[in-house]
Amino acid sequence: MRYTEKYKVTSHDVDVNNNMKPSLVLRYMQETANHQMRDRKPSYYDLFFAGKSFIITRITIEIYEQIHQYDEIEVATWRCPEKGATFIRCYEITCRGRIAARGYSVWAVTNQKTGKLCKASEVDISNYDTDEPLTLAVPNRFRLPKTIDYVKAGEKTVFYSDVDMNLHMNNTHYPDMLWNYIPDVINKEVTSVNLRFMREAPLGGKVEIFMGKMDAPLPEDRDAEETYCFASRVNGDTNVEAQIGMRKLKK
Repeated sequence: MRYTEKYKVTSHDVDVNNNMKPSLVLRYMQETANHQMRDRKPSYYDLFFAGKSFIITRITIEIYEQIHQYDEIEVATWRCPEKGATFIRCYEITCRGRIAARGYSVWAVTNQKTGKLCKASEVDISNYDTDEPLTLAVPNRFRLPKTIDYVKAGEKTVFYSDVDMNLHMNNTHYPDMLWNYIPDVINKEVTSVNLRFMREAPLGGKVEIFMGKMDAPLPEDRDAEETYCFASRVNGDTNVEAQIGMRKLKK
């Protein structure tokens, strides 16, 4: 079984080309997951105030069709069978009767007092709607090519409006933060986003963003015409690694 919610996309969710911003694709997915947690229990707040926090480690998103303002979408999410201390959650967005985007994410649960990871047996989420994991074309595990010349694209200070209850920059802010630096982005659209989270960006921290372009697009992303790679750092340590697939804007 899958948990679903319906939404109408707002005018603030899209870019100048009327395509949903990549962070909003992720945000609608995770909002639906939060609704499932709220309705099925335990909610995110229940877990947080019990001293446990879900922390995302990886997410892969494939975008097959662009979503526009005032489109009506249905977002499905479901818990997948856990493995040890690894919690898997998948997502699917349907628009105009067709699948527009899919996502596969990997999470951990931390004990706030000890800082250690919780095993699946220590977190009772058996009430959550459950289904088998998706198999996406873009691999969830990836390594950034070492042959690319990475250049510093910019910096970002983590402000109060960026953080979540853990006082770290919320993971849904990252796609737009990186996407902003893609050259001539106004004439392009996103086909995939692949993120690996390695270290949190705390409130007040400074994120350095480094970017490079692959010689050829990621072969698994069949719609991509180019792929950009990113590595961000906080206090000299790697914060996030990412690959973003792009193609020329479809008029």
